Amino acid sequence: MALGNNIHKPRLRAVVIACLVLCGARIAGADVVRVPVDKGATAALQDGRLLFLECRPPRGDSGAYFFERYLSDPRQWAGFKNRQAVAVPFDLLKPEVQRQMLLLVFRADYVDDQGWWHTVAYSGKQGQETLWSLCEWTTGNGLNYKRILAAQKHIEGPALEQGQRVLIPRDLLKNVMKRVTARAPLPPPRPVPSAPALPAVRPLPAPPASPAVATAPRPALPDDNGLEPVDLEAVTRKLVYGEDARGPYAIYRLKPGEALYTAVVVRFTDFRDNDLIQQACRTVQARSGITDVRNMPTGQRVLIPLEMLADRFRPQGSEQREEYEKGIEEARRLRREQVQTKDLEGVVVVIDPGHGGLDQGGANRRFGLYEDELNYDVACRVKLLLETQTQARVYVTLLDTSQKYQPTDRGRFPHDTDEKVLTTPPYQNQDAKISANLRWYLANSYLRDELKNGADPRKTVFTSFHTDALYNPDLRGAMVYIPGARYRRENELPEGAIYARFAECVQQREASSTAAERRRDEALSRNFAEDLMRALGKKHIRRHLEGDWIRTQIRQNGGVVYLPAVLRNTQIPTKILVEMANITNTTDCERLADPQWRQSFAEAYVDALKTYFGS
Repeated sequence: MALGNNIHKPRLRAVVIACLVLCGARIAGADVVRVPVDKGATAALQDGRLLFLECRPPRGDSGAYFFERYLSDPRQWAGFKNRQAVAVPFDLLKPEVQRQMLLLVFRADYVDDQGWWHTVAYSGKQGQETLWSLCEWTTGNGLNYKRILAAQKHIEGPALEQGQRVLIPRDLLKNVMKRVTARAPLPPPRPVPSAPALPAVRPLPAPPASPAVATAPRPALPDDNGLEPVDLEAVTRKLVYGEDARGPYAIYRLKPGEALYTAVVVRFTDFRDNDLIQQACRTVQARSGITDVRNMPTGQRVLIPLEMLADRFRPQGSEQREEYEKGIEEARRLRREQVQTKDLEGVVVVIDPGHGGLDQGGANRRFGLYEDELNYDVACRVKLLLETQTQARVYVTLLDTSQKYQPTDRGRFPHDTDEKVLTTPPYQNQDAKISANLRWYLANSYLRDELKNGADPRKTVFTSFHTDALYNPDLRGAMVYIPGARYRRENELPEGAIYARFAECVQQREASSTAAERRRDEALSRNFAEDLMRALGKKHIRRHLEGDWIRTQIRQNGGVVYLPAVLRNTQIPTKILVEMANITNTTDCERLADPQWRQSFAEAYVDALKTYFGS
């Protein structure tokens, strides 16, 4: 395997050995522990000392986008091009990927204010961990093992024994390794013999209590505060627009370290699907005349076809940009006229826990996380807070018949299918599209009942809780979707005889709205979304940093725009769909698995309601 002239021979030899393991060759004495990282990539530890990333990359130039997520120097992907299976050495990987691999392979490890706490998982027949390797991985210098030996007398030598606990002091750690983790220690995965297949890791049982681990202090939640998104207003001002024979475009110039995937397509478009993002990357690359995406200089001129751009990035004077700016101005006007209430008196909140039943939504089985279970738990926490600490009236669209509305402190979830939509009669949630429509029918029924009893529509709020499942695991944090006025229809009537079975659908079969109502709804929803994002920041909860964290649409192929049904057709004026975190991102999974974090998210939501209504 040729990696280029800058790869030293010892490292190359290690790569060759690792590739033999990956391809199923027998190596005397070799034991390999494998843990999936994401689709097509697996962390592998050989003999307790050699750590590398096994990959099955796509063939051809599309491999460049695959390796862009992992390699610290994306140009080195050429050495892996058109390989059926490769093993990438640990020191060629991005620091964030290195950290992720260590926490996956050594599942009892965690980081607190003192440093990195490592529990030795492998020795004897499973391989022999060494202090040298541990220091190389976490500090970047194996010689640091001497300082640890001098300070921790219970460690007798560089070779480590299973069950030993080692502290790598914080001042020695590489910067990325200093970030505090939020999870409780988990047992290590069992080693598996070398084989061509990359087996998935099954959920592991809770570790037996041991004095060393049981008495260790539980690390506090990491502080995500201070992380701000790109200044999109400043970026917009720097865009230059032009036109050639292939049509109009915007020009963006790359900053140091930026890539087409995150810095261009994710930021400037509203694409969510990975295939569409990859396709857009190829389109932008070709349009810009970029021959090598691994070797783009700072200031690289990138041409983005105008039809790909989100509304806020369109040229000044365009219909899309004018509509976006009118929406912003309307939000400011309605902010000044916002109704105020003490202790949320008279406020009606309709909570919609996304998915459920046969529709689990996104999942990360390695962490034991299912989107519908997470959405439901946060919804239960919000309901409990509102009903015990405010005067708000609360409705929920869904019921888990076994959990009821009790929050759970689980860190890992079993997946059940007993959630049902609370229509008349209840719907067992077998079809995701039907379920989505029934939720807005139900919300509209709640609104009609409240209006008959004298409720003020300006004091009604609808929120659908979701958990993102973005393909790119580097993306993380919360974002909010609001009902873009220009992406809603004047009338919508779902087809199907099934809707005649439900009283809420019969009462008002068609969803309708005027242009003025659609503009009002977008503006009010934007104001509440802004309050929610500020509240999350105060709770140190990470918000989406790549591009806009409040979005009016989801862009699909060919310029088609999608808006979720609950935002299109729910007649409650203030309505949002919140994506709490990315279930494919390891750090976000650590947060989602932590009941303290889920409680903080629920508290932030209630704080946002109080701010929105001046409570």
